[in-house]
Amino acid sequence: MTEAKKSKLVRHLTTLFVGSSMLAGGSYAYAQSAGPGSVFDGELRGSIADRSTNNLDLNTAAGQRTQLLGPEAGFSAVDENTAVPSARPARVIPLSPRIQQRAERASPVGAVFSPQSPDQSPRGNVAAEPVQSGEAAVFEPDPFAATGFRLGTFEGDFSFEQSIGYSSNVSQNVDGDGGAFSQTDANLSLISDWSRHQLSIGLIGSYRRPFDSDEVDEPLFNANTEMRYDLVDGYTLTTRSFYTFQTQEFTSATLAPGAVDTPATQNYGGSVELQRTDRKLQFTLRGEIDRDEFDDADLGGGVVFEQDDLNNLEYGATLRVGYEVSPAITPFAEGRYAIRDFELPRDRNGIRRDSEIFELRGGVEIDLGEKAQSELALGYITEDFEDPSLENLDGFTLNGTLNWSPERDTVIALTFGTTTNASINPDENGSIIYDVGLSAERQITERWSLTGNLNYQLETNDDRNTTFEAGIGSQYWVNRYLALIANGEYVSFSSDATNSDFDEFSVRAGIRLQR
Repeated sequence: MTEAKKSKLVRHLTTLFVGSSMLAGGSYAYAQSAGPGSVFDGELRGSIADRSTNNLDLNTAAGQRTQLLGPEAGFSAVDENTAVPSARPARVIPLSPRIQQRAERASPVGAVFSPQSPDQSPRGNVAAEPVQSGEAAVFEPDPFAATGFRLGTFEGDFSFEQSIGYSSNVSQNVDGDGGAFSQTDANLSLISDWSRHQLSIGLIGSYRRPFDSDEVDEPLFNANTEMRYDLVDGYTLTTRSFYTFQTQEFTSATLAPGAVDTPATQNYGGSVELQRTDRKLQFTLRGEIDRDEFDDADLGGGVVFEQDDLNNLEYGATLRVGYEVSPAITPFAEGRYAIRDFELPRDRNGIRRDSEIFELRGGVEIDLGEKAQSELALGYITEDFEDPSLENLDGFTLNGTLNWSPERDTVIALTFGTTTNASINPDENGSIIYDVGLSAERQITERWSLTGNLNYQLETNDDRNTTFEAGIGSQYWVNRYLALIANGEYVSFSSDATNSDFDEFSVRAGIRLQR
């Protein structure tokens, strides 16, 4: 080999060595500065150095060939001054998966990331933090509901109504006159906020006073308490107490004949109940006591008639067993035994009215969530009196409730009730009272609501008494604490007894305050 060829070969090898070293060092420095993702970029660009790939379409075969083999892929350089055709035929070389990945990393496309995505890239288009942070507005299903208040460990609600109205029969008597009246109503409820157990207290007061001083007032006060103890294994022990003060109505079968005023009555008592409802087979065992007291009746002209013979104490026990067929349906059977003990051994007619009460019921509970809840029971009751001159008082019973919401902002309630009542007539053993009530409430707007009610009562004794009531009411909230109210009521009473029927129509309007 001549000296010229040796020098030329050394020159080519030196150039190749120096160029490769510089290229490798530059790729390493660029990879260290740009991050791990740039290593693939340096490798790919080092493998295709000095090959022009500007304005190439890598999706075509020509673009891929030019990227791998250079713009003159069809020729090989034997001499730096002479170009001869390549012995290797020009063909498309498919990209391997590894090279394809490198090619995609060599020219990445910036991705836009969702601000809610948990996998965020530091190069992603991430939403900026808000300039001022805050909390979203809380949705209130009823913006005019009572805000309530705290009293120690209790949460309370209070409402007060004052209205003025006119009645066509203020005293609701056969000879009653029309006149104006004022009515005041107040309601207070307290519920404990404890981690276990619960105590609830309810107080209701009402006073209706005619402007004519010759007419009778109608006071009403009711207090209820309920204490629930959460025991082990799904057992609960509940104690209840109640007290009611009101006046007898002129239509009452127990009011002394000829009374010119309505004497006051008191009803109070309580119960203790053990219950378990967390199993398919459920039971409730309840003991209860109930006392009625009657004030003396005013017969006019300074004559007072004592009604101590009506005072009585009723106490007994009830056992209820149910089986949950499904979460929505629970049939049950109930039995009750009670004793009614009068304060005086004999009443004003010399009759011993102490008695024993037996009652059986069978029914079903239905729970369809917020749409409907219902309990309906049919039964039979009999009251056996101590005095042999009195026949047993017996009859069928119907008890239950139905709360139904056919659509949003509409609630319909249906109630059935059956009770027994004592009598003072010598030839009567008492009466059974059937009561059916229907009420509806419609929320027209957030501020305005309408209510309506129908009630029918039948008292079965020798003189059958029926009472029909109908009413409609409107309530409009000025703000969360003040509402305007208006009501209209109709009452019709009829009896087999002579000179007893009457009708009454009344209207009233006022305001309602709540907290």
